[in-house]
Amino acid sequence: MFVSVAGVTAAENPSDRVSLWDERVPYPSRESLSHPRSATDVMVHRASGKYNFLHDANIVAHKGKLLAAWYNCPRGEMVGESVIRGRWSTDRGQTWSDVEVIADRHNGHWGDQKGIMYVPIALRSYRGTLYGFVTNMKHGPDLVHKCEVFALDDQTGAWASRGFIAGPFLPNCPPKAMEGGNFIMAGRMAETPGQKPRIPAVAVSTGDEFTKPWTVHSLLPQGKLPDGRTMTCPETTVFVEGKEITALIRHTAGNSLVVFSHDFGRSWSKPHRHNIPMKNSKIWAGRLSTGQRYLIFNYHPADGRDLLVVTVTAPGEKLFSRMWKIREGYCEALEAGPQWSYPCAIEYESKLYVVYTSEKHHCALTTIPVASLAADQHQVPAGQ
Repeated sequence: MFVSVAGVTAAENPSDRVSLWDERVPYPSRESLSHPRSATDVMVHRASGKYNFLHDANIVAHKGKLLAAWYNCPRGEMVGESVIRGRWSTDRGQTWSDVEVIADRHNGHWGDQKGIMYVPIALRSYRGTLYGFVTNMKHGPDLVHKCEVFALDDQTGAWASRGFIAGPFLPNCPPKAMEGGNFIMAGRMAETPGQKPRIPAVAVSTGDEFTKPWTVHSLLPQGKLPDGRTMTCPETTVFVEGKEITALIRHTAGNSLVVFSHDFGRSWSKPHRHNIPMKNSKIWAGRLSTGQRYLIFNYHPADGRDLLVVTVTAPGEKLFSRMWKIREGYCEALEAGPQWSYPCAIEYESKLYVVYTSEKHHCALTTIPVASLAADQHQVPAGQ
């Protein structure tokens, strides 16, 4: 039996696929992909000195400036310590300020305790205040405890904790507004504090009170797949369309999964596979001011994470039909690569700003005119 789910046809058997790519359009080969026209690239930050590890960048526009942020560790991923740092741009991403600390054990709610790690950050500017949602890890790497919200004092430039908003929840994307006034934040959770966040989840606010408690909802019953397996790194991203929420979940065992909610994220369908091949890495979902859905992910098949792409739908549609490459292989201009992953994007002043990690060492930015992402845009070779 087939059922209609959030605008696409899905089989009730979770092993069957749903259509995200328009199968009337040939799926693009790696060789056929070009860069979006007039896209520009810049290196935001190279990890060095005290912090030689950098990963999971985020970007936000706030009061005419851009802030890019990430988590830093001294030597390796969540080894020794992990802090949130970032840089500002006042010229639309062309140049960047000195690095500043956003969250560490000196300004967090735990106080000056050793062993607290902050990984990662999701940024949202709302009604004149810039918020950062950060997960606290304690007693070991990836052992999540609480999600903490920080806020920027624009007068002093200092960040301060506003307290904990949820239990063992790790945000992968900033809050998105839903009809009715609540916000939804995609991520993953642990069953209890001090465990690894292996359950895909969303946190839902009560109205626009960002510093008040959020309600966390699992996207999988009992936190497991239908065959009883748990997931390893189920990073989650969502499309918000009225009360209909579509979530894509990274799945280390194969292509990402998709689930659907018809009640603002409170309950979810069984997981389905889909027809856009993706590498095992973080995915980013969004909607442009043109009414187009867009997805940023690592193309499959490819070597590791060496090809980062963006795909779009036609305005108002749900099926993807056009694709471009953002970064591929080693980039001489940036002196980085060949690995590019963990994207985050915002639209600001008719451009899509995409930050991402290179080699878990650099934070890079690609700026794409939204007009270059038209679904009927004629794709031309890079540089033309």
